[in-house]
Amino acid sequence: MRAGKLGRKSSNRKLTASDLMQVYQREAEKQRLLVKKSDFTQTRLLFIVEAIKDLLGDEGFLTLLRAEGLETMPRALAMRIAGDVDD
Repeated sequence: MRAGKLGRKSSNRKLTASDLMQVYQREAEKQRLLVKKSDFTQTRLLFIVEAIKDLLGDEGFLTLLRAEGLETMPRALAMRIAGDVDD
């Protein structure tokens, strides 16, 4: 990408202040949407981790997991449940 084009492939005209403002506003909106999605995902992950913590406190559930051969979980999940992961 050459300077002054900002993703334009065939136009030789220079960007105006208005063009730059529109590009900036579109990119800022993309960033706001990304932050919203990130917040939603973080909330969902927190809910799941808390639900798993509750389930792991139930001896009947643990017995069922052992009976089904499901005693292990991914290290990253185990660390998050144990509280060893920084947010």
